[in-house]
Amino acid sequence: MGIWDNAFKIPEPPEPTPEEKSLLDGLAEKVRARGLGDIASFSVESTKPLHGLGAGGAAFLAPILEVIFKKEKIDSYRALLENPKAMDYLARRLGEETSGKEDPNVKKRP
Repeated sequence: MGIWDNAFKIPEPPEPTPEEKSLLDGLAEKVRARGLGDIASFSVESTKPLHGLGAGGAAFLAPILEVIFKKEKIDSYRALLENPKAMDYLARRLGEETSGKEDPNVKKRP
């Protein structure tokens, strides 16, 4: 095939860097601390086709969002939305059980 070997190949998305993983871990911890980890994990998984639109929306709304958030933070979250491997990592982290924490609303059986 020669010339057509790479014609229609989509490049593999990069693995999240340690800085990105720490950012996603912090976000996952905050969500799980509120007891919303499973719901958020389901939401991240079910909206995979829309992550690119969310990144584009964040770029479009960046001038307004800069009033509230720092530009670097907006750009880092936008880049994470564009990376499917980072979103998979976030969904895994959101779905994990909280370590050592018990839900006070769940009654234990004797």
